[in-house]
Amino acid sequence: MRAPAFTKATRGLTVLVLVAAGLGLGGSIASAAPVTISLCAKAGTLTLPGPTAVPIWGFGVPTTPGDCATATASLPGPILTVNEGDTVTVSVTNALPAGHTLSFEAPGVNFTAGPTDAAVGATVTRSFSADRPGTYLYQSGGDAGRQVAMGLSGALIVRPPTANQAYDAATTAYDVEALVHLSTIDPAFNAAPETFDMHSYRATYWLINGHAYPDTTPITASAGQRVLLRYLNAGYDNTTMSLLGMHERVVARDARPLNNPMDANAETVPAGGTEDAIATVPAGSAPSPHGFPLYNRQQHLTNGPQTGQGPAPATGGGMLTFIHP
Repeated sequence: MRAPAFTKATRGLTVLVLVAAGLGLGGSIASAAPVTISLCAKAGTLTLPGPTAVPIWGFGVPTTPGDCATATASLPGPILTVNEGDTVTVSVTNALPAGHTLSFEAPGVNFTAGPTDAAVGATVTRSFSADRPGTYLYQSGGDAGRQVAMGLSGALIVRPPTANQAYDAATTAYDVEALVHLSTIDPAFNAAPETFDMHSYRATYWLINGHAYPDTTPITASAGQRVLLRYLNAGYDNTTMSLLGMHERVVARDARPLNNPMDANAETVPAGGTEDAIATVPAGSAPSPHGFPLYNRQQHLTNGPQTGQGPAPATGGGMLTFIHP
């Protein structure tokens, strides 16, 4: 699971780098302050196992706010991290191909009333008060879902005042943090997003943080450590992720803490939803030489078209990574 580019935010007169790593996201908590974030939505390229290069549309961080020539599209988009109590302003410039209006949204975030869309070449600015910690999925709702399918989504994390907690409750404390952004690619759609018949959409690459196994990055955690798994499902399917050799304790869904957290060895994250779970690494040997597998329970463990009765070894992969020491 590899990290997208760093995101910069302005807090008053102080410029801070927002965390943009797929794991190990813990850090000190700064005081609440105004935060300004600048993003661009533009075309780019993603390299998949094979190697196969496919066109994408993704969010990127411009070196100069509003100058999308200085931004690089990534899938998923940069991780945006703010603190509970911050007043946040996000400005998104639309540098997509002609004819594609961008609509910036983040389900569960209460944005201040105002414009939501930006025509090509324009910028939309949206503001909100980060009054609830949690894991949120930001995206563009443009083109009836085609823009999300092309890669326009990312994680927004609102941190509580106490470091190394997912939420305000002490029961959500963790030692290691890992983002698990789930998405899919149908190369035929990505090659012609304007004209492709979505009834024929068939994902053939299944991704964790924009990568398919064996290109995913493992999560490093020692025995006894608590791993916070921040799941975000930017795909079209309800996706079940399973941990082999340990349980995960589900503590929140869609940035809402559960009144009754529960233990599970497999959890389904609805399309468009988020979920926070904490898994404690057990002592003793792991079920695999690579560690404890975290994988797609629906067996989406393939890369590329499957023409035979089973996936060939060269094409195996998909939504799979490992938690290991």
